[in-house]
Amino acid sequence: MSRVIIVGAGGAGLTAAIEAAEADADVVLVTKAIYQQSSYRWASVGGCTWKTHAFNAAVAEGDSVEAHIRDTIAGGADANDPQLAQTLCEGSRELVFWLESIGLNFEKTDNGFATRPFGGCGAPRGVHLEDRLGFHIQRKLDEKVARLVAAGRVTVYSGLRGTRLLLNPYGQVCGLEAMSVDSLELLEIPGEAVILADGGGASMYAPSAASMDKTCDGLALGLQAGADAVDMEFVQFHPTGLASNVLTFDGTLVEEAVRFDGAILLNRHDERFMFRHDERGEQATRDVVSRGIYRELIEGRAYDDGSVHLDISACRDVIATQYPALLERLVQAGFDPRRETVLPIRPTAHFLMGGLRIDTKAQTSVPGLYAAGETAGGVHGANRLGGNGLSEALVFGRIAGRHAATSGSPATDDGITVTGAYRAPSTGTESVDSVLQALRQSMYLHAGPIRSHRGLIKMLGIISVLEDRTRHIGLGTGSRAAGQVQTYLDLQNLLLASKTIVEAALRREESRGSHFREDFPQREAEFEGLATRLKEGQLAWEPYMHVGGIHPGGIRPGDVHADARAMS
Repeated sequence: MSRVIIVGAGGAGLTAAIEAAEADADVVLVTKAIYQQSSYRWASVGGCTWKTHAFNAAVAEGDSVEAHIRDTIAGGADANDPQLAQTLCEGSRELVFWLESIGLNFEKTDNGFATRPFGGCGAPRGVHLEDRLGFHIQRKLDEKVARLVAAGRVTVYSGLRGTRLLLNPYGQVCGLEAMSVDSLELLEIPGEAVILADGGGASMYAPSAASMDKTCDGLALGLQAGADAVDMEFVQFHPTGLASNVLTFDGTLVEEAVRFDGAILLNRHDERFMFRHDERGEQATRDVVSRGIYRELIEGRAYDDGSVHLDISACRDVIATQYPALLERLVQAGFDPRRETVLPIRPTAHFLMGGLRIDTKAQTSVPGLYAAGETAGGVHGANRLGGNGLSEALVFGRIAGRHAATSGSPATDDGITVTGAYRAPSTGTESVDSVLQALRQSMYLHAGPIRSHRGLIKMLGIISVLEDRTRHIGLGTGSRAAGQVQTYLDLQNLLLASKTIVEAALRREESRGSHFREDFPQREAEFEGLATRLKEGQLAWEPYMHVGGIHPGGIRPGDVHADARAMS
């Protein structure tokens, strides 16, 4: 029996565990924390699955998988890996019926599944359950995994974080090194395959909608093991993140569906400004609306806290009746839509489209290493459509679990070995929290929704300075040590991810989807069908191939794109 080690216990990790166990693998699930709640509540940890209110699936009458694929690729500004986009859209429809088979009951009408609209979709295809679909999915997945644990088919180690992938002399995965987040004890877990499904997290920015425990751990593990990454320049900013003085709720998302219910955006002069930026106004895609708001901010038409107003006067009743979870967290954050007509919002870092390069089996470039969800890249291209994130995690989690279970020979070493304890730096004078705060604020200013060569070069310099400051960090001792070590490791991972984002953004001298360059404001034909690929620490251009091996532009493996700029 092969052993599959899964890092992460959100939607991608749990679906991977279920599929791998049902394929008769010995499944070991490693997670920093298990999120289990019998009732819905908002928290700053726990991942993204349980916070998501709907996902896209072509199940409504008159809709089709082909239309979903077209919308996904158009929304991604033609930068998606088309085979991965096809896998997502086909898998999303199948996912609905699989979730029903494990007991989830979607909302339905007399005509079938009830669906909600998302920006950039040609038809409403967001299946939902109240506005807490992800929470209900997480509960069903938890219940399913609990039964597998009771049957001895899955072992869960909570309170461990992956710190290093173990490779054999042939470069194949042979296990995972992990650390206890409490004792700092280091362990080695042997296995024939590892699935990185811990969530990416755009938490190198502030404000960010990412849970605080999502710090690109899987991405960093993969990069350090030599895995390729793609599309790192593409970072999605959700246009309507709440501006709140309550840290837990600062950046919490106001669902874009309310803009389809009548909510409008106003600047400090009470001007409805979005139609200056796009003929669709507030109903444009996330990247367009985010840049429109950010433009108001940098040109002095936002409020002093960097926010604009989302006027919900036309849909207050809708929020109160159709979005109970949103209503709850707005009230907890200090805003009651039943009595107030405006919400202060600003673009909030939300999602990394880039990540480890995978194929349609969720396999990375390292044999035996798989990735699913936000740790992986290539599915969404330059901009993720709202409603495609949760389904990506679940669809590719299932795929990764199935294929990882058959990727290696039966395990020869079942034992978990304690190898020592993590030695934290303790003599420096720098504060880990201050370095992390400086990174997040600088990334938002210089590598955020609107970028330029000057700002990106400045950001690279800041990263270099922060890397030097990291070498002089001193961590506490006693009861504070373990928590500070985790923040220190978070910082290291986020610095690595940030550097890849900025370097890729510098190379892409055009504007496409979420990546907007003021100095190259147009989409350029010479970049069509090309992705930035980080391989062995070096950036290069790579063509995406359609099924059959031919890209619409005629590029074949090994061809040199005549107009592509060299990336050295």
